[in-house]
Amino acid sequence: MVRLIIADDFTGSNDAGVQLVNKGVTVNVVFDWQNADLANSFTLNLGQDDNNAVIVVNSETRSTSVIETKARIKKVLENFSHFKPIYKKIDSTLRGNIGTEIETLLDHSEYQAALVIPAFPKMNRIVKNGLCYVNGVELQNTEFATDPKTPVLSSNVKNNIDQQTRLLSAQINLETLRNNQLKQTIENLISAGYKILIVDSETDNDLQLILGQIKPLLDKLLLVGSAGLLDFMLKAKKENKQPKTKTSNAPLLVIAGSMSEMTQQQISYAMENGGSNWRLFTINIIDLLNHSISHQLTPYQTQIQASLDSGHHCIVRTCASYRDRFAIDLHCQHYNLSRMELGEKIATALGQLVNQLKFDNLFLTGGDVAISVAKSLGAKGFTIEGEVCHGVPYGRLISQPPLPYRVFTKAGGFGAKNILLKSLAFI
Repeated sequence: MVRLIIADDFTGSNDAGVQLVNKGVTVNVVFDWQNADLANSFTLNLGQDDNNAVIVVNSETRSTSVIETKARIKKVLENFSHFKPIYKKIDSTLRGNIGTEIETLLDHSEYQAALVIPAFPKMNRIVKNGLCYVNGVELQNTEFATDPKTPVLSSNVKNNIDQQTRLLSAQINLETLRNNQLKQTIENLISAGYKILIVDSETDNDLQLILGQIKPLLDKLLLVGSAGLLDFMLKAKKENKQPKTKTSNAPLLVIAGSMSEMTQQQISYAMENGGSNWRLFTINIIDLLNHSISHQLTPYQTQIQASLDSGHHCIVRTCASYRDRFAIDLHCQHYNLSRMELGEKIATALGQLVNQLKFDNLFLTGGDVAISVAKSLGAKGFTIEGEVCHGVPYGRLISQPPLPYRVFTKAGGFGAKNILLKSLAFI
């Protein structure tokens, strides 16, 4: 079984880990990828020989430079050298430094090649003829092509990876998989010098076929994929003993840092169908970029806290419509910031805001904002307890002193329209 999962953002870490939690595995997410002492404390707490425990390390490499990405991945391998096998979790919409991460992992491990399976059929992300589709639409024609920090310009998985690595890659189609020829094809490609092997998959059955056919080769292969493949890494599904009944009547604070169109639809649905007990706060991005952030945020803090104190559920967002995505470049030019720097400033400011609020239930969407908020609250990690539904894991932040409330996370582009109301019913 996988012992170490390396993910490139917080919400992705949780999406990966919860697949194993649902099978009865203990999963903890580590935030500080560079702290060897912290890494050792996690392994000591879990027990190095505990086969029912998995560590997920959030390397935060979704938008870092090539040099920084390589350094972080190498450091994670050093700090968690005794946790094997490794699973490299990637975004199912191909955002991030996928090629660079794979190359670094292969350069500093004994794996002969990487097997890349990006598909997540349960979330309607598939790969067919080498092309990634989201809800039946080619990736380059979706909102992920205009992602504020890490836009994806091609639907072709191989092309995206090839731009980020010197290693030879090859595409393996569905016909090869479904004709039970995957194992032999992989062996032939490795013998020919190929290091990155990308496999088509449209359905959950395809993912199961992949795992079945590569079983004799697992010692040679670094598995690279979305959270989807992890759902089939363990066969025997154990009952998740975490409570699934409502345990709190306190208000829910939603921090919606994602500019995803899906997130905006979920916010609109909650406001239109959640009754009169919801309050929506849209923070002007300019206020988050101002030099005197604390002064700019005080009015928002006062209004949000008053609403929480009066028993209202609060949604805090920085994006009011899909069109706001296209203003990112203008903000970057005005403030002389890169897309990555702009995103970091916004996430940090929202973290500062949340740190000044008092609340009992917290919902975070958008990976950068989620990790900034978690760190602002003093968290060193996250214990995954379960999921409300596909795409919404929940758990508790690891901190001293312990924080009493549950935290729900969601990747920006995940989930049904009613996901906020489902989460509210759950808490």
